[in-house]
Amino acid sequence: MKNSKNIMLLFLLLSTVWVYGQQTQQKIDMDIDAVGNAKINVSMTMNAQQWQVWVGTLGNNPAALKREVERSMPAYFLDDFKLEKDEMNRSFTLSLNAYGVCEINKRGVWTIDTDQKNANLTKLTDHKYMLVSSPEEFGGTIQQTFTISFPPEAENIEVDKDALGNSIFKFDMENSAGGINLMMLGGILFMVIGAGWSGVSVLTGRSKT
Repeated sequence: MKNSKNIMLLFLLLSTVWVYGQQTQQKIDMDIDAVGNAKINVSMTMNAQQWQVWVGTLGNNPAALKREVERSMPAYFLDDFKLEKDEMNRSFTLSLNAYGVCEINKRGVWTIDTDQKNANLTKLTDHKYMLVSSPEEFGGTIQQTFTISFPPEAENIEVDKDALGNSIFKFDMENSAGGINLMMLGGILFMVIGAGWSGVSVLTGRSKT
């Protein structure tokens, strides 16, 4: 995998939590399609302090936010960024498309890496799983709830472990277009933490001024 530190987090929000040290929850929905791409929706509600910092940095500048996300994920093609804000409830939803988020090996088996040992996974349906995570990098101040929805074409979905002991999803999926993903390795669940560290630097630096 390209980066074992990548978790699907919106970087600026992580920094906000880091600065103020308050427990915050983030919801990430990932819908995988029949060629291994994904539609991602990230939503979060903040307290007044967190909202003020977020709006004052990237919350009011979608173009800058888009550039930061793209810069943090150079190995992936991203498009269709949409940011919706709810000022009254101090919440937002960010949606985007990410291409080539699943890996397919030489045997034709598809995988998604959680980058977590003994990941807290719950099977909701035959094609939908939930993952609850609280990244140690941020002192347990943020709880993430992922939902991973597999397409109807996915078969024999199972949770396994990779050579490092990390929990992974393995599944079969017949699709002639899937070969493009051989050149686009990696898992979406952990591909944005680099941006998280970038955001931490931005806001922690800001808080000291």
